[in-house]
Amino acid sequence: MRPVAPAPRRPQWLRALIRWSTVAAALVLVWGVASPARAERYGVVTLDLRPEAGDVPTHLCVVSETSSLRTRKTLDALLRDQPMPANLDAPGRSTWLVEPQLWGGNAASSKRQRCSDDPVGDCRPRVELPEGLGRASELHVACTADSLAATEAELDPRPLFILLEHLEGSPPAIDSVRLTGGVATIGVRADLEQVVVTARSLGGYYLAHPRSERGSEESGGEVGEPVRKLVSLVLTPRCHVVEVTLPHMRLEDSDRERIALRVHGVAMDVDRCVGTLTGTGALEVRVPPAPLGVGTIDIDLAATDDGKAAARFGARWEGRWPHAPFALQFNQVSFSWRRPECIFPENACPTVILETGTTCAATVTKRGCDYRCPGRVEESSLDLELPLEVTFEKSRPTQRWTDTLAINGQILASYVPADQMYLQAEVNEWRTEIPGSRVTDVELFGEDGEVHRYGVTHVPNLQLKVPGASCEPIRFRPRGDRAYEEALATIRNGDIEFGPPERTARRTAFKLYFALGGGPAWSDTFGPDDVPPVYFTGLAQLALQFRSRNPNWARVGWDLRVGGTLGRWGSRLVEEDTIQPTDVEGTETTTTDEQLRAFGWARVLFEPGVVVATTSRIEVGGGVGVGFSFPVREREDLTGDRISFIWSPSLDARYRIRRWASLMLQFRGVLGERAFTVTGLSQDTTDSGVEPMVNQQGAKARSLLVLFGTAFNF
Repeated sequence: MRPVAPAPRRPQWLRALIRWSTVAAALVLVWGVASPARAERYGVVTLDLRPEAGDVPTHLCVVSETSSLRTRKTLDALLRDQPMPANLDAPGRSTWLVEPQLWGGNAASSKRQRCSDDPVGDCRPRVELPEGLGRASELHVACTADSLAATEAELDPRPLFILLEHLEGSPPAIDSVRLTGGVATIGVRADLEQVVVTARSLGGYYLAHPRSERGSEESGGEVGEPVRKLVSLVLTPRCHVVEVTLPHMRLEDSDRERIALRVHGVAMDVDRCVGTLTGTGALEVRVPPAPLGVGTIDIDLAATDDGKAAARFGARWEGRWPHAPFALQFNQVSFSWRRPECIFPENACPTVILETGTTCAATVTKRGCDYRCPGRVEESSLDLELPLEVTFEKSRPTQRWTDTLAINGQILASYVPADQMYLQAEVNEWRTEIPGSRVTDVELFGEDGEVHRYGVTHVPNLQLKVPGASCEPIRFRPRGDRAYEEALATIRNGDIEFGPPERTARRTAFKLYFALGGGPAWSDTFGPDDVPPVYFTGLAQLALQFRSRNPNWARVGWDLRVGGTLGRWGSRLVEEDTIQPTDVEGTETTTTDEQLRAFGWARVLFEPGVVVATTSRIEVGGGVGVGFSFPVREREDLTGDRISFIWSPSLDARYRIRRWASLMLQFRGVLGERAFTVTGLSQDTTDSGVEPMVNQQGAKARSLLVLFGTAFNF
């Protein structure tokens, strides 16, 4: 048998090569098996956070339903113990406030973002958990802060809560969270190639999203690299700080107390939600998003004791947020009108209308009137742009004047032109219809040198034109039945205060009486069958009359009259020689004729009397005069060797035809006159059958005169 030869032995180098190749293949197999497992367990989700307005978040909390080493806390640890009471009835949703410890703050820092008690103005961060997500104690959260915004976060924290979910597969376990400048990177243990990543806001400083956003693949898939997903989220802040500008206005920090802010009709806390006032017309206001896409901002400025005027500004916009800087317009302006002293009532204000047709409400002040235009501001009020023309109007009488309002709070002092000034005078208390003391007119002596006359009867008050009126008294004079002196009337509150008109009435006046007439005369020397002769007489008297200023006695005038009568009185027998023509023999003959001749007679009287005005035109008077009578230009002793003292009662009626003239009918008796004596009669007179008139001792004569004339006043 032939022996088998041994197999040739491989070289040593070949055996080493085969051995290392086997090891390498095993390593490759192990790597290939291990790499897919590692990719399934780790991925990166990138969040692109894009706020609609304002700044990016300062803090980020990622919420997941799965715990991990990074999610050391549950969500309820960052929220308050109870939901917000105002939102308990919201269907399918509960709202929880975020504890300020998240950003290292306290309760005071949280209150700074509560601009109003109304939910619309509550800007505090809060989380809204949708129905079916689970309780906050079952949710895990991993939080981080933007290190570059640490200082800003203390003053104005903007936390954001994001819910990260997988549509397929178990919830993601959070391994890492990082936030930088609005970009967040979240490391998760999940196979992002096999699942769909979604993210949505649960709230915080920003509003919660009603639905989730899907992530899109950004990179990954290579050996040794994690899979990356990108999710873009548009964030809507609960409130946004907007720069607001006010026209023609500068606000200092001391003006904060006079500011009242309303956003969307909700009153906001000025101390919390209005920024620092820098002495300009710009200020920062924290504004919630506009409901229904239409928003409003209204700012009221109250008036101050140091003269700062009130104003209201406002504007509206469409959309969630206004564009900064957001300019407000005047919705209400205020100004003051300084009344002219003395010539305008202190308790009244003229009505005011702006050139836009806006009416203004007035408030009476010590120095004038404060106006707000319009008086009541509605949300639909028109914007006002200064300067504006202002029209003033006063009544009784109606007068208008205009001025220009250039700045809010301006003090206007315009008034009607000096030659168009009217003042009011109350004359309803004047007793103008007292007979004998009626007051019919009043005369004003203006500074222009003109005399203005106004009737005062049957009017309760007067509207008097007083050019150039001021606080200086003005001269006036009543006019009427009596004479009045000039007096001064004071001007106060737009009224002329004349005082009672009787205070300027003259107590004394002069009267001049002229009358003509006559009447019968009786003498004791008459026989029983003698008929009393009628004699002509004229009367003239000057009277000084006194009337009281007291209206109750003003119709009575007391007279002191001086004058008398002059006329024909009595007769006497006169002898006259008459030369007859020559007779046949050429001899002239002289005959003596006897005839009665009348002679002049005068009476001088001093007569006190009284005159009573019964109506505005009729007066009744009377008096008793004493005096003496004597013949006029007669040398013969007709009455004896003594002056004959007489007394003369009178009664008259007067009818006023002018202020200064009256018609007068007077009945006057003359008593106590001596009967006249006829002298120069010869004894032959008796023989001729003519009974001589003998002056009997103590014989008297009596006369009754009826006179018609005129009484003049001056």
